[in-house]
Amino acid sequence: MRKVLIQEDVKLVEDKIKTFEANTGCELLVVVTDAADAYPAASWRFGVISGFLIGLVFSYYFEFHHSLLWPICFLGLILFMTWIGHFSWAKKLALASWEVERECKEKALELFHTLGTSKVQHKVTAMIMVSILEKEIEVLVDEKLKTQLSDTDLKNLISIMQKHFVEGHMSLGLIQSIQSLEDKILKDFGGRVSEAFPGELKDCIHFIHLD
Repeated sequence: MRKVLIQEDVKLVEDKIKTFEANTGCELLVVVTDAADAYPAASWRFGVISGFLIGLVFSYYFEFHHSLLWPICFLGLILFMTWIGHFSWAKKLALASWEVERECKEKALELFHTLGTSKVQHKVTAMIMVSILEKEIEVLVDEKLKTQLSDTDLKNLISIMQKHFVEGHMSLGLIQSIQSLEDKILKDFGGRVSEAFPGELKDCIHFIHLD
């Protein structure tokens, strides 16, 4: 999954994380995950729909004289296409927007607490999560940052990243969004948000592989 960022880009982003934390007094968690969920239902949807459609096409060209052969043929096609549906390119075709939104938000909350706030003593934390399969971005901040940062501010950070991601510049999108978040925090809080010295979290990009 590291192929989405070359090593030089990883270093640039991680250097930016260190600068952000030193200037704001806020811990920043950057996570890149291959997917928010395994989406087993999407694989089955792909298998059932594509298997049924392929079976209909076959019915125009093949004729079975035994009544049990058609159900067996359809079942075989569905099982085979469900197996195909486990590949990322096929799974994406069967994903529902509500499903993607729900799973990405749940995954972001899980990682925010397990990798972020639960390990930070002063609890001033922000997180950027990028999920590759869904091409989704989630930005979360703790309660103290929420007093000054609105949902619109967080959506603006996502817009910055999306613009650069579409152009194939993932590292630039992350760096510019981190800089924008830093500027916003320093402006709204009148300087550092915390006097605590950041460094409780590793200043690195966390690459998460879905088990």
